[in-house]
Amino acid sequence: MTEVIVFTDLDGTLLDHESYSVRAALPAIDLLIRRGFPIIPVSSKTAAETRRWTRLLTLEGPFICENGCGIVIPAGSLANRPDGSVEHAGEWRISLGTGIDQVRLGLEELSEAAGFTYRSLGQMSAEELSSLTGLAGKELDECLAREYDEPFVIDGNHDVDLIERKAAEKGFHFTRGGRFYHLTGGCNKGKAVQLLVNLYRKERHDPLFVGIGDSLNDLPMFRVVDAAFLVQKPDGTYDPHIPEDSARRVNGAGPTGWRAAVEEVMTLV
Repeated sequence: MTEVIVFTDLDGTLLDHESYSVRAALPAIDLLIRRGFPIIPVSSKTAAETRRWTRLLTLEGPFICENGCGIVIPAGSLANRPDGSVEHAGEWRISLGTGIDQVRLGLEELSEAAGFTYRSLGQMSAEELSSLTGLAGKELDECLAREYDEPFVIDGNHDVDLIERKAAEKGFHFTRGGRFYHLTGGCNKGKAVQLLVNLYRKERHDPLFVGIGDSLNDLPMFRVVDAAFLVQKPDGTYDPHIPEDSARRVNGAGPTGWRAAVEEVMTLV
């Protein structure tokens, strides 16, 4: 049987957008784990947040955090330590992004160049952050422990195409996730996934690489996997910014759609 390696977004995909529940996806998660098929989170969440979810879901392989800016691999889970990685606390860590201080400065300059006002996570009160994310306490602290990716909201009317163009001119990547816009420097989910795909191809016999997501920030990931799946938003729609030929639409929002995607993949192998 062909091995399947699943790269998955978390918020709004494997996790329910509002409740963060994974219940609807559990049968599919269990099926993949029993067959030894890796599930690799690819998230806008920080390393601390993503690490907590991998432990809750009993996932033992790598994960990608902060929209592709960081890769964390449990030491020894791959046959060879990747070039450029740093070993720390039993993990091989790879940094692909620009440091958060430079990104925040870039966001300030971008807002002036593109004529918009914004509020980033670091500028919001704990009450506002909890209202927007549903997080509190330690989980909120983990969300704020950002190293590369700055999430933010934009006030009033704005030209997304202009912002994206101005960001690219300044060497940044501007995208949108389920709740926030994001600015990163020199990285995206596709670059990080491609790096892991290359590592797995050296060690595994022709696996099938799958990507599952729900938002525009997943598009770079969709473009480097063998089979891409787009789940529905909570209102039953699909992200209109994902081209039809970039990902197969599956019925179901969040973890319900995730389960449907995995079940479809398993008919192919």
